[in-house]
Amino acid sequence: MRLFCFILLAFLSHAVFSQSVIHGKVVSAETGNLLTAVSVYLNNTSIGTITNEKGIFILRNIPSEKFRLIASSIGYETYVELIDPKKIAGELIISLKTRPDQLSNIVLVPDDPNGWKKWGKFFTDLFIGTNINSNQCHIENPEVIRLRMNPDNTFTVFAKEPLQIINYALGYEIKYKLEEFEYDMNSKVLIYNGYALFKDLGLSGKKKENKYDQQRKEFYQGSLMHFMRTFFINKLDTQGFQIRNLGKISNPEKDRAKYLFSLRKDSIILDTLKYEATIIPPDCLNCEPMIQKEMRALDSTDYFRKKLLEPDSVISHQIIPADSIGFAVDSVTAGMYFTDSLEVSYKLKPIPNKYKALSKEHKQEIYPVSQFVFVNRKPIYISANGYYFGPHDLKITGFWAWSETMSTMLPYDYSPDEK
Repeated sequence: MRLFCFILLAFLSHAVFSQSVIHGKVVSAETGNLLTAVSVYLNNTSIGTITNEKGIFILRNIPSEKFRLIASSIGYETYVELIDPKKIAGELIISLKTRPDQLSNIVLVPDDPNGWKKWGKFFTDLFIGTNINSNQCHIENPEVIRLRMNPDNTFTVFAKEPLQIINYALGYEIKYKLEEFEYDMNSKVLIYNGYALFKDLGLSGKKKENKYDQQRKEFYQGSLMHFMRTFFINKLDTQGFQIRNLGKISNPEKDRAKYLFSLRKDSIILDTLKYEATIIPPDCLNCEPMIQKEMRALDSTDYFRKKLLEPDSVISHQIIPADSIGFAVDSVTAGMYFTDSLEVSYKLKPIPNKYKALSKEHKQEIYPVSQFVFVNRKPIYISANGYYFGPHDLKITGFWAWSETMSTMLPYDYSPDEK
């Protein structure tokens, strides 16, 4: 399995530095008319534009890895396409379908007119987060949001227009097209997705640029993006990450106890221990020391009786090398899959006190620890920039479930080595 990282490394420099241009037109699927002022961008990047009066768009500095191309306009369904820049030839034509009522196909019951008053803070805590960045990250147009608590105890959120978000902590203005948001109050599972275009606020001045650069680097270290990029080039160990198996294995000591009690009818188990001692005679300083070997029997019956009371299986916690769960898909894509749950820890940063305060369990943790579950028994696919496909196939709990929110999100064209 180690072959996958060497294949990817061979193409990595080309994937990062090879850039191109994508140009095309956006038209109405029904009439064929050219559409103006349509937002066209690469998802979760700062690479984007709007169509001009002739419906034309040009995107520059396109990295060579795969990405999702988004075209969005009020009154139309969002266009989403997974694009491989190497396979795009000539002008790209994007057709947008009209959406007469943006919420007609998803709103099954009336919206709560007091939804924001009742659930606004709850939503922002989930979406923006409760980390140290959250107080500096704001939704500028909350009036476009519709919130509802459903009879099945799920909390859903819709937005009739893209959310305008300002993150003063990391220095980004974000246009976010919310496509799905559901929180299950019973299972405590949050599922949301959307498409983001970033604008760098640090470009307005050198002082702000330096401030944001420092804060971005701080949050990048140990982030999910950092992990995915490091996994792609198989350098988790040197970057401070460690993966462990959370799958259950047979309890070896309980199995041993069962075997020993089956052999001894009197239920007394004696362990034989080897004992060695070095003896120097007190009246002979120049003599060679003697090694005395003894065998001693130790009654271990109580120890093994306690083992019989333990569960039949225990958590493995065995360290897993990245190349045992990774595989090469093509020159710019790696896959990740594991049958059991995984634990990911980051050893180079202490856990924030705000996270420790959430529960007694977290108070005992020293480093950020998160968990992965491949819920649909399907792999995920990772690009060199850290973007991964198949977000619904990966359930993330632990530290990243708390820290990876809109207030800590970085665009996929961000690099900590830019300066």
